[in-house]
Amino acid sequence: MKNILILSLLTLIVGNVRLVQAQQDPQFTQYTLNRLYFNPAFAGTSLETQFNFVYRTQWTGYQPSFDDGGAPNTQVVSFSTAMPKLNSGIGFHLVRDQLGPLTNIEAQLSYAYHVSLSRGATLSFGVRGGLYYRENDYNKYRPREPGDPLVLEGTEANARPDIAAGVYYQNERMFLGAAFNHLNQTKFNFGINPRVSDPNIDGVIQGLVINSNFMGGYSVVKTDRLDIMPNFLVKLSQFRQLSFDIGSMFTYKIDRDRQVWLGLTYRDEESANAIIGIQVPNKSRKNVVQNFKFGYSFDYVFFGQNAKQPTSHEIVFSYTLPVKISPPLPTIRTGRFRL
Repeated sequence: MKNILILSLLTLIVGNVRLVQAQQDPQFTQYTLNRLYFNPAFAGTSLETQFNFVYRTQWTGYQPSFDDGGAPNTQVVSFSTAMPKLNSGIGFHLVRDQLGPLTNIEAQLSYAYHVSLSRGATLSFGVRGGLYYRENDYNKYRPREPGDPLVLEGTEANARPDIAAGVYYQNERMFLGAAFNHLNQTKFNFGINPRVSDPNIDGVIQGLVINSNFMGGYSVVKTDRLDIMPNFLVKLSQFRQLSFDIGSMFTYKIDRDRQVWLGLTYRDEESANAIIGIQVPNKSRKNVVQNFKFGYSFDYVFFGQNAKQPTSHEIVFSYTLPVKISPPLPTIRTGRFRL
């Protein structure tokens, strides 16, 4: 009952605050299948070795007023595994996000420490560190005045360190997580045209601000076959600009390892989204079950159609296999001592 109350209060708060959209980091519709990207404390919590690939194309068919491209598209490759003997997990993700003339690439390593609680619950604390690379393609900019000497040619890139931290709680029926990204608020300094000799003109400073996110879900119906889980993702930029996704996932188990799921979500002031997915097993020669998951989501954009195309698409492919957990050493009793 207490868990339901927590989620209800969060939903109520989100639903009654006037929110401002601000997209610094890429957004994902299937965020429940991509939790490591959002929170380093998720690493290893599933007691599986997991490989994920995510491909998202946003506002499909969007064409800028000149040249080709312009619509955001994002790819994520991630890996996570548990280290039960150390009560820990590690993860790694690589992201490429294309947004018009900007290309952002990040390579991040996550570590999480797990604390076992009563009734099978786990509380995890995670940290993440890596590199954030940003490239500006000046050939895709168009000055108001042709021949402006301040406009550079070609491309310029910066690579800077990036730090994040998070906390994650889960039990049999629910999960809750909070993460804080870009804690060091790294800055990218893009220079000016070397043909300009004016000492009063500085380079262009672009920076990452602290982004926090809060994710959760609770199984309101959980049987041997059916699981219905409302879920949410709240994103907060600079601790003042808020946006959210809210929805529900319906998962049906065909048998022990096969399952299908359907989902419906709503993204504040942007879109309504549908999700469909399937999990199929593959048994190895040693009778180890390896699971393949495939998910697809379709977004229909309601807001700002005059500046966007109305549809976005996202696919997720996941491969998991269980982590081998060594059994505890047996107790050996003798007349002299016990091991």
